[in-house]
Amino acid sequence: MGAALSTSLRVAALVCAGALGAGQARAQAQKPPAPPQAASGASAADLYGWLARIRDAAARSNYVGTFLDSTGTSVASSRVGHFNEGKTTLERVDALDGEQRSMLRINDEVRTLWPRYRVAVIEPVDPRASFPALVSGSEKHIPDFYELHVQAPDRVAGHDADRLLLKARDESRFDHVIWADHATGLLLRVDVQLAGRTLESSGFSDVNIGVKPDAAAVYAELHRADGYHVVRPEVQHTKLEAEGWSMQAALLPAGFQSLGCVKRTMDMPGETAVQTKVLQSIWSDGITHVSLFIEPFQPQRHLTEGLTVIGATHTLTRRVNDMWLTAVGDVPPAALDQFMRALERKS
Repeated sequence: MGAALSTSLRVAALVCAGALGAGQARAQAQKPPAPPQAASGASAADLYGWLARIRDAAARSNYVGTFLDSTGTSVASSRVGHFNEGKTTLERVDALDGEQRSMLRINDEVRTLWPRYRVAVIEPVDPRASFPALVSGSEKHIPDFYELHVQAPDRVAGHDADRLLLKARDESRFDHVIWADHATGLLLRVDVQLAGRTLESSGFSDVNIGVKPDAAAVYAELHRADGYHVVRPEVQHTKLEAEGWSMQAALLPAGFQSLGCVKRTMDMPGETAVQTKVLQSIWSDGITHVSLFIEPFQPQRHLTEGLTVIGATHTLTRRVNDMWLTAVGDVPPAALDQFMRALERKS
């Protein structure tokens, strides 16, 4: 489950672009706020200003571009379109590599189309913010765990860009180098780094910002899926405590707060295995995320415990009695181990 699960989470994350703050952004004026003026080693107020500008641009902007995710050993590309039309947010993400698939978002619902299997999977938008929204949950404590350094301006995908370093203050998270469009604040690129070495780079190789909304591009693809088998995985919001589990707060990595907990099915289209109910607990420090998956141990599926690394994403799997735990996140392995050790089954 390890590597396959990590890959599926990467794919799913793309469709969340711009989800955070979308309702607020629709009510704002079209002129983007000016970038904060700050020197290296900036204050918490400066950091809040930059994060707010990036967050609002992700929701407010209409853009079309090519998105690349490079892990050092592989590169995955997607064609991305994000449009606001009245009170409706539309997105389309077409994978250009690997298994053919399209992800279509209309407000809070996402449809993933798998032409090979003629399957359409319909799910709610993931609560984790992703590129280019950047921030998840509360921004309040981000300055406690990341130090902002404003670096020299740069250019990305043909756009003048402000470059920022969010330097981790402890060993439970990685550094993030961020490039934001100078004119609009739209996030153009993010590098996840450890001691100056880039583990993963995600961003646009080309992007047109301020394009006319193209709702037809989304709805036309929906019509192409007429006749597909529709799968609506059951996603039930719950709490760890209600499912017989708890987290020992003192053992968790500092700064991570719960974004929620759901019970869901995790099987991918084309698999013949019986669908399994999986409990997913989602955590964030405001910049990065960790998901902890809990499910019954199945020897035919859960073959090997251990660590899998794809770019900055680490996946740790472990058997605990009759349960199988999977922790996934763009954090160091030791942080994932802390999440697993903090999890406690209630008697």
